[in-house]
Amino acid sequence: MLADNYDVIVVGAGPAGSIAARTAAQNGARTLLLERDAVIGTPVRCGEAIAARNLKRFVTIDPRWVAAEVAGAVLYAPNGSGVPIVSPDTTGIILERCIFDRYLAETAAEAGVTVISRSDVTGLVIEESMVKGVIYQRLGKRQQADCKVVIAADGVDSRVGRWAGIYTNIRAADLESAYQFYLAGLDYDDRYCHFYFGQDVALGGYVWVFPKSPTVASVGIGVCVRDNEAGTAYRKLKSFIDDHYPNAAIVGEMAGGVPVSKPIKVPYANGIMLAGDAARHCNPLTGGGIATGMFAGYQAGLTAAEAAKSGETSAKALSIYVDRLQEDVGKPNNRAYRLKDGVANLTDDMLNRTADELLALPPEDRTLKRAFLIGLMNQPSLLLDIIRAFV
Repeated sequence: MLADNYDVIVVGAGPAGSIAARTAAQNGARTLLLERDAVIGTPVRCGEAIAARNLKRFVTIDPRWVAAEVAGAVLYAPNGSGVPIVSPDTTGIILERCIFDRYLAETAAEAGVTVISRSDVTGLVIEESMVKGVIYQRLGKRQQADCKVVIAADGVDSRVGRWAGIYTNIRAADLESAYQFYLAGLDYDDRYCHFYFGQDVALGGYVWVFPKSPTVASVGIGVCVRDNEAGTAYRKLKSFIDDHYPNAAIVGEMAGGVPVSKPIKVPYANGIMLAGDAARHCNPLTGGGIATGMFAGYQAGLTAAEAAKSGETSAKALSIYVDRLQEDVGKPNNRAYRLKDGVANLTDDMLNRTADELLALPPEDRTLKRAFLIGLMNQPSLLLDIIRAFV
C-alpha cells in the first residue's frame, strides 16, 4: 500500500536507482522508488554493453536479459585496419535493457521497496534547508511523499539535483551527443564488439557496433558537443551505415546526451544524494554508465539507510558517500577522464600507427593496456594512469 512517509525515496528506476532502492531496503530502510515512465526500462537510451564481471557483483546473470555474449573487441583505425583484442578486459554482455531494468526493479520490490511507475517528480519538500521529501504527479494528481533521505537517480539532466542546489552544470567539452540505430539483416562478426575511430568517422568520439544476434546489432555514435555542429551525430552515423551496411534495415533508433566528465565533486546536500548519470558517474573514456551507476547506487542506498536510521541526514553526514565511491567510481573515472583527453589528442596518423604496431604483435599480446601504451607513448604523464587502469 502506498504510504506518505518513508525513510528513503529514490527518484528514477534505472540501474543506479533500482540498486540504490534495493540496497536501502535490504539495510532496513522503508523505501519508495518512483519512475517517470509508464514502463520501467523503456524507452532504451543506451548501447547496452557491460563487462560480465561487473554484473556479477549485483545480480545472477539471467538469459532473459542477455541479448549476446562477446569474446572481445575489434578496434578499427582510420585506414580501416582492424585489431582484434580478446582479453578479460574486453569480454562482456550485451543486455536487453528493457528487460534488465525491469528485472532490477523487481529485485528491489522483492527486497521490500514500494515501486511506482508513471510518477513524475516535480519538486522537493525542503524545510529549513533540509530536503524532506518529494512532490510528484501521478495520473494527473499532485501527491507528496515525505522521507529522511532522497536519492536522485534521474539521469544526466537531473532536475532533482538542481532543485536541491547541487551544482550539476556540464561543459560542452564534457558532453557527447549520441545517436544509435538498431539494424537488422547484417552480415558481420557477432563474436565481437566493434569500435571505429578517426576524424572523419566521429570527431572526438567513436562509432560502435554491439551484437544483439548474428544478424542484428546496435550501431551508434558519440561525438563531442563542443567540436561538432548540431545534427552531426546523426549525419555521421547515417554515412557510416551507408558505407558499411547499405542493405541493413533500420528497425529502431534513439538519441541522447552522454556525460563524459569527472564525477560531481559534491553530489549531496542536506537530505539528498545523486547517483548514476545525475552525478556524472559515467566512465568518461567509454561513455558507459551501467556498471558505475550500480556501484554508485549501492553506496548511495547503504549511506541513505544508515543516515535514516541514525537520524543524521545533513550534508556532512552524507559526505561519507563520496569516500565510499572512490575505489569503484571516483578514482577510476578521474583516471579515465585524463585518458579521454589524451585519446582526443591522437591524430589519424597516430591511430593508424598504433593499429600497425598492435597487429605486429602476437594475438595474445594485443590488450587494451598495450593499445593505450602504444597510442599514448608521446604523453608520458598518462603512463601511470594507464598502468593503474588495467591492474
